[in-house]
Amino acid sequence: MKIVSADTTPAAQQDWQTEVYKGVDVHVSALPHADKPGQWDYTVRVSEPGADSSAESELAAESGDDADYATKAEAVEAGFVKGYSLVDALNS
Repeated sequence: MKIVSADTTPAAQQDWQTEVYKGVDVHVSALPHADKPGQWDYTVRVSEPGADSSAESELAAESGDDADYATKAEAVEAGFVKGYSLVDALNS
């Protein structure tokens, strides 16, 4: 019998959402603030199409605007906006 262990790295445990933007994958995960209950932040990864969102990416960002978001959905939306701007910067 072969035992396969699950990936338990923090990145693999995050709830990643992915959208394709200008031919690349933009992965966003909302993160609850440990020190600010009820507040959210995000992490963004930009990768080649089809790449695993939990894999390390050459281009990653965290909320750089020092904003805190009241809901998970707001953090995800802000993350995609940031991800799209990263892609646009790469293509310019």
